[in-house]
Amino acid sequence: MNDVKMSVVVIKLGGKLLSQGEEFNYVIEDIVDIINNSNKNVVLVHGGGPQINEMLIALGKEPRIVKSVSGMESRITDKETVDVAQMVMVGKLNKLLVSMFEKLNIKAVGLSGIDGSIIKAKRKDKLKIIDEKTGKKMVFRGDYSGRIESVDPTLINLLLEKGYLPIIAPIGIGHEFEPLNLDGDRTAGHIAAALKADSLLLFTDVKGVYINNEIVKEIGKEEINTILDKVSGGMRKKIYAAKEALELGINTVYIGSGMIEKPISTVLNGKSGTAISWKFV
Repeated sequence: MNDVKMSVVVIKLGGKLLSQGEEFNYVIEDIVDIINNSNKNVVLVHGGGPQINEMLIALGKEPRIVKSVSGMESRITDKETVDVAQMVMVGKLNKLLVSMFEKLNIKAVGLSGIDGSIIKAKRKDKLKIIDEKTGKKMVFRGDYSGRIESVDPTLINLLLEKGYLPIIAPIGIGHEFEPLNLDGDRTAGHIAAALKADSLLLFTDVKGVYINNEIVKEIGKEEINTILDKVSGGMRKKIYAAKEALELGINTVYIGSGMIEKPISTVLNGKSGTAISWKFV
């Protein structure tokens, strides 16, 4: 069914999308259709931010989402939080996705970036953030988030060659072999680049990039920084991840909703979502 020489599409499913119930089935069914009926291999990356927050609260720990000095939202990931992130994303969500695909007769293997040292990262340790109360710059020490340094696609390619769907949680391995929490969208971009994927699809619970309540259909190289300045929160991180993926060699990055029928073909055909590429002028 699959051949490692076939083209590769990397799909990232956001944590918000994973919590959407039956509407989430649209993207699952579309992935199954692509695997069974096209000449494309699929690699799946998933997030889990909302689910991590829920577990932290259940354990009596308040999640901390702060703004970095660069304007990006970041999670304060102390030792307890990175342990919870592993538990939720690798132990729960990853295996939930594997079982969903196995039920649909798709052979799936769940991984994190730690397995086979797929994703090596440098621990940030110190985060420069804006204090929520005073608005002043401050430094948080003891963080366990990571900056991706390399992706080894060997294990992923072996799985594709044998006809498996790799499902990857964004936990990387640090210089001291410690687990590091990674941004899911940027993880997907780096994996796509390492696999020389045809395209990268970032699926969430909204239909694309909105500016002035209208979806931006295409974003080119000259526009991307202007668009970045006009959006905030999770969408700003997605556009930044898209920019990074393009700089790493990906042709086109798509941002769209996984909650519509045939979301993959709809986004790829330009009928929904936002396409970001250097080829657009």
